[in-house]
Order: sequence, then C-alpha cells, then structure tokens
Amino acid sequence: MVASESSSNFELDQAGMKSQLSALFGLVNAADPELASYLEQHDSSNMFFCFRWLLVLFKREFSNEDIMTLWEVLWTDLPCPNFHLLISLAILDMEKNILIENSYGFTEILKHINDLSMKIDLSVALSTAEALHAQFSMMSPEHLPLPIRKLLGMAADELEERSDGDGATSSDGDDGDSPVNNINNHHSSDEEEALYQKGIDQHYI
Repeated sequence: MVASESSSNFELDQAGMKSQLSALFGLVNAADPELASYLEQHDSSNMFFCFRWLLVLFKREFSNEDIMTLWEVLWTDLPCPNFHLLISLAILDMEKNILIENSYGFTEILKHINDLSMKIDLSVALSTAEALHAQFSMMSPEHLPLPIRKLLGMAADELEERSDGDGATSSDGDDGDSPVNNINNHHSSDEEEALYQKGIDQHYI
C-alpha cells in the first residue's frame, strides 16, 4: 500500500503530496490541538515543511541501516495504513516544545525540520507513533472524524454497516476517494502555492 501511495508523490500536479500534507495536519489537529493551533497562527498549517519526509519516505532523514528498518515496518502496513503519517506526527510531537518555545515561524520551522536529518532517534519515533495509534484507537467516533478513522483503517466495520444499511456512505462527506484526500483540503490560494514552492526549494537547495 505504501508503494502504491508513494507513486502519487511524483505526479506533476503534486496532488498526491498535497493531499498527504493536508491529511497530516488533520492528524495533528486530532492528536494535539495546541500544536495545530500554533501552526495555524504561524502560517504553517500547510505542513509544507514535511514535504521531504513524505516525498521519499524519510530517506534523507535516517542512516541506511535505519531507513531499511523503517521501510520494512512501513511495508507491513502495520499497525495501520498510512503509518508513515503517524511517524511524521510522532517526530513533530518530539520537536513540539522547541518549535513553540522559540516562536518559530514557517521559515524557522522549515530550517529546523531540515536540520533534523540524521539526528532523529528512530526507535523513539516508532514507539511514539505506535502510542499515537493506540491513542487514536481509544478515541470515540464522536471525537475522531470519519476521514481520520478511514485514514488509519479504523472505520471498516462502521462503513460496512452503513453500506449494508443504505448502500451509501456519503453523510460524512466521503466522495469515494482515498481518505487521505478528504482531510482539510483548504490550501488552494496563490499564496499557498507560493509557500508550497518555497518549501520544495528550501528542501533541496
């Protein structure tokens, strides 16, 4: 599943990347409203500073040995689909205090995230991501939006029941696309496009 999703990262319109970044902010908002609010207030809710993480599945963030371990975890699709987004969330959780205490804005956040390359403790990131998955698993449907539950593979029974009951699953805004496309898709202005390109440029200069 990870391999098929990653192929969309390289589409010319970058739609796959943008939808994943938007989904990542949805996870941040669900797990840590304080961090989500901080990112919104500092023009960073677009999550463009995580572009490199998702584009090549953390290849530039870890040693060869660590990245092989990480990719093997991701290939299992366990403990859930889109576990790479929970790993991203875990790293952000690990860095949250630094970002907030230093009042970092978009440019500073981007630089800080880039500077984490080869400095992230993979075992801590994985254990934190697993803890976040457990946290989401314990949240009631009333407190965890359907797109998030679908993203993490937690809504299969509910969707099957609704489909058997009325043949449709559209009441929560599901249009039949991947759940990663149904979370916080609200970044479409020229300014957002400029920030997105800035994020790409500064990741690779």
